[in-house]
Amino acid sequence: MEAYLDNSATTKCARKVVETVVKAMQDDYGNPSSKHMKGVDAEQYIKQAATIARSLKCQEKELVFTSGGTESNNMAIIGTAMANKRRGNHVIVSSVEHSSVKEPFNFLEEQGFRVTYLPVDAQGRVSIDALREALDSETILVSVMYANNEIGTVEPIEEIGQIVKQFNPEIVYHVDAIQAYGKFKIVPKKLNIDLLSVSGHKIFVCERKNKDKAHYFRRRTAESHAFRYGKCAGNRGTGRCRRTDL
Repeated sequence: MEAYLDNSATTKCARKVVETVVKAMQDDYGNPSSKHMKGVDAEQYIKQAATIARSLKCQEKELVFTSGGTESNNMAIIGTAMANKRRGNHVIVSSVEHSSVKEPFNFLEEQGFRVTYLPVDAQGRVSIDALREALDSETILVSVMYANNEIGTVEPIEEIGQIVKQFNPEIVYHVDAIQAYGKFKIVPKKLNIDLLSVSGHKIFVCERKNKDKAHYFRRRTAESHAFRYGKCAGNRGTGRCRRTDL
């Protein structure tokens, strides 16, 4: 008998999800942009984004489907920095991020951005005092994960959001919630989150398949540069990415 204890890495795909994927590939295989019935049938799957939107209490047009959590984080971090570099060149990130967050910040540092890495305590909790000290007039982006993928620490996301927005409402606040979505009630607007990365394969959706990941945009804060940095960089799918009114 098999005992699988690694659900934080990925979950077994639910039978209903498998059946839906098979139906989409074998029956409703049309291009969702096409006007004929096969295309219309295929587009219905994308319109199911309403379910995700309801869970985040946001609008469907604020969601972008990506090929994976790595792309979501890369797009948020590098896109935001490049889009806002005329306002400042200082970005802030915690020192315990997943590689799909850490490595884009390494890239930004190579591009001339000033990066502050926030220290954490023995439990992996970000230092709030260090955050307050790090914020300055050049800060354009703050990124902190919701829940740590190695030790499970839940960061003070709401408190961080309040501090960032009180200092400067224009600073973009990104949260990697890939380990948290489906386990915590997450309302981005309430938490002052501008960009949120979530993933389906942590909650019984097929791993690394097209449209199993989503990215939440609160406003026009990032250019959609799909840079590929991080542990999962080689796993990008090639399916259609639906963007609406960004």
